[in-house]
Order: sequence, then structure tokens, then C-alpha cells
Amino acid sequence: MGVLTLGLGTDASIALVAIAPFLAALLAPLVHRIAKPFAGWVLALVPGAIFLFLLTLIEPVVDGGAVSARIGWVPAYDLDLSFLVDGLSLTFALTISGIGALIVLYSGAYLKGHPHLGRFFAFLLAFMGAMLGLVLADNMLALFMFWELTSVTSFLLIGFDHTRQAARRGAIQALVITNIGGMALLAGVILVHHLTGSWELSALGGDIRAHGLYGLVLATFLLAAFTKS
Repeated sequence: MGVLTLGLGTDASIALVAIAPFLAALLAPLVHRIAKPFAGWVLALVPGAIFLFLLTLIEPVVDGGAVSARIGWVPAYDLDLSFLVDGLSLTFALTISGIGALIVLYSGAYLKGHPHLGRFFAFLLAFMGAMLGLVLADNMLALFMFWELTSVTSFLLIGFDHTRQAARRGAIQALVITNIGGMALLAGVILVHHLTGSWELSALGGDIRAHGLYGLVLATFLLAAFTKS
């Protein structure tokens, strides 16, 4: 698979795909107070714009096999906030942003008049940002960070109606189970780094499958996936 590394502008744009929903989440309560019934339409512009931008990456991904973006993260430890947009991650990112825009619109209509709708929009957009970061991250530590953010934001969404005991119980149950998976994922990430010396998924070769600890690596990642499911 070829990897096409684009310029700084595109690097920033791809990073903004994961960051923009979090910025929108911070502004969601204010937008709701100002726009009221139109808040859903205003906030849906964010995932909508992300969807349109991702459409422009289809041709580069088809031609080059993948689009790589890299931004300095922790230079002292040689860690970069790297993203890799290939066919699979682009498919998921388009799904998350496209369906996410529709969910924001639907939520605005379904919860119309709810006193805490702005807070719900904030949780929803943050969850969307966590999912986008998760599917696009190339650095495994960044992947783990976004993974944990999906756990936290899903906890907030499930427990949104905190006056209901069932909602509180469901939120805590989800948080406990996904945190078990998160610890399994972290163990797997550290083990992969120990075996390969790299934090980047794109730098991993097929040689890791021949290692004696490959079965343990596979088990940790599968456990994480199963708990998230």
C-alpha cells in the first residue's frame, strides 16, 4: 500500500477533522441558547463540512493507497499526532460524519424544548470527535486516547437522563466494561511498541506475526474490541 504524505495545510485539515467536533461540543450550549430551535441545524454544519472534506480525499486515497498526515505532538519523546487515511478508515470516517450530521439534526427535533439539549449536543459531538480520531489515528498512543474518550463520552450519553436509575446503571456498566477493554488495548499497544520499537500502525510489518508473543498481542486487541462491542 502506498502512502501519500501531503503538505502542512492538508495535515492541519485532517487533524481538524478529529478536533473540530470537540470545538463544536464546547460551543454547543452557547449555540443552543442563541439559536434555540435552529441549534441542531447550526451544529450539524460541523459534521457536514467534515463529510464534504473527506469526500475530497477519495481520489488521493484511490491513487496513492493512503493519505498520511503528521503534526508534532510530544517532540521530547519523538511522538507525533499522526493520522492515516486509507480506504477502511475513510469509509468509517465518512459514515461517522455523514450519519452524525443526520443524528444531530434528528436529536434537535426529537428533544426540541428539552432544557438540557445544549448539553446533549455537546456530549454527542464530543463522542463523534472521539470516534473520528479513533478510526483515523496512526499513532497507537493517540488511538488509545481517542478510545478512552469514546468510553467517557458514551458514559455521558447513556447517563444523560441521570434522574432515571436505569440510565445511571447502564452508564456505569458501560464505563466499567469499556475501561476493562481500554486497559487491554493499552497493554497491547505497549507490547507492540516493545516488539517493534514503533508507535505507528503504518510502520508495523508482517514480521510481528512470527513473534512468539503475537498471540498475546492479538488477544489483548480482541478483548478490547469485544468489550467495546
